[in-house]
Amino acid sequence: MTAPRGCWPNQLLVNAHLMDFLLTPYLVAGICAALVVACSFKLLRRPNLDHIPVVGPSSLLASYWFTKGLEVDHTERFVQEGYDKYKSRAFRVASLTHWVVYLHRSHLQDVAMTPEDHLSFNHAADNAFRTEYTFGLNINDDYHLPLIRLTLSRNLSVLYADLRDEIVAACNEYLDLKHNEWKTISAVQATLKIASRASNRILVGLPLCRDSDWLDMNINLPRAVVDEARILRLFPSFMVPSVSAVALLFVTNLSERTRLGFVFLGPVIKERLQHMEAEGTDWDNKPNDFLQWCMDSKEETSLTSLTRRIIAINFAGIHTTSNTFSEALLNLAENPQYAQALREEVEAVVSNYGWTKEALSKMRKVDSFLKETQRFEGLSVLGLSRKAMSDITLADGTFIPQGTFLAFPAHAMHHDDAVYENPNMFKPFRFADMRNKEFEGSRHQMVAITPDLLSFGLGRHTWWA
Repeated sequence: MTAPRGCWPNQLLVNAHLMDFLLTPYLVAGICAALVVACSFKLLRRPNLDHIPVVGPSSLLASYWFTKGLEVDHTERFVQEGYDKYKSRAFRVASLTHWVVYLHRSHLQDVAMTPEDHLSFNHAADNAFRTEYTFGLNINDDYHLPLIRLTLSRNLSVLYADLRDEIVAACNEYLDLKHNEWKTISAVQATLKIASRASNRILVGLPLCRDSDWLDMNINLPRAVVDEARILRLFPSFMVPSVSAVALLFVTNLSERTRLGFVFLGPVIKERLQHMEAEGTDWDNKPNDFLQWCMDSKEETSLTSLTRRIIAINFAGIHTTSNTFSEALLNLAENPQYAQALREEVEAVVSNYGWTKEALSKMRKVDSFLKETQRFEGLSVLGLSRKAMSDITLADGTFIPQGTFLAFPAHAMHHDDAVYENPNMFKPFRFADMRNKEFEGSRHQMVAITPDLLSFGLGRHTWWA
């Protein structure tokens, strides 16, 4: 073999020996041994849940073989089975790496009101996504949540015109519908692009919210992060920092997504910092978006950390919004008889209130159609995920050992005939009828936080507040 130009022969020989070693069974044996040690440690540290009945595979190893390494394929089936069999008590289902204990409806308020240092949403989310290694953010560094709950909520009326402008522009571009003309579109792809445009109009504003490369990066992010986190979850928490040194090179793509994100966001952040340094807290045409609220808070000033935070928030928001949007469009396509009633309501409300936030609150049928879509399809099999940070005894005496992962069987609860009449039937005006019967204002609105629908969570860690 001829040495590459500029490379000494003995260097080539060393590299060849290294490649020979990498291709031998020794490396495979080493990797297998490391996995055995890691899995053994996880089994030793696993909380004792013998007092909680099992549904599905009776062990984590059996769960692996049953699902062929995929954690979600079997979940809905076993969770529904457990809900039907143990309606008044907790049960557990094996995932690839740990047990998940599913609680009863009566535990909702108990769990929702328990402080974060006892039942942690952040640690449950970190187990799912390994945020420190996939996004470069500490799980407890969540200063952006009050900005979402308070600042965003206060600014919705002001931002509504911009939001509508972006949605109209995106629909015109991606759907390009002509009067009385039929065409085929991918509901999933179209709604992803529209939701991404709308979200980023609020997150980073114009013109970046219309940059196709920036949008594509954020749309494609979830699959990569989920795959990376799945590998990292195979290792106990104490091993992840050392594993991540290798993972950051070969498994996670944090450095590349940060670099690429900075290509888009860096110039925007630098320009705004210059304004803030020269003109203080206010200047002509100052942006009113989430990025600017983060910068005004001065909780973090690093360009890298700001870039990573915006990317992480995009990850959390785009697909949840587009999922409901696409499912609603498919439900409407399947039930076209409801289109006229929805159209008439929108036209009547807009003629009186214009395109405003107030107008949205008057569109009861539209609101009900979207909420019924969330109930019927749902975003997830489970809801209100938590990790027990200490031993907990719930109000009914159910003991939850430290380290246990908890959730509620959201999909099963949303299809419970004890709560909803004909729960397995899509009834688009279900919640509008409830509002009309009960003569109340908002209890059955889509954004209402209630124990009967867990789409937005419950308690401190709701998506909307």
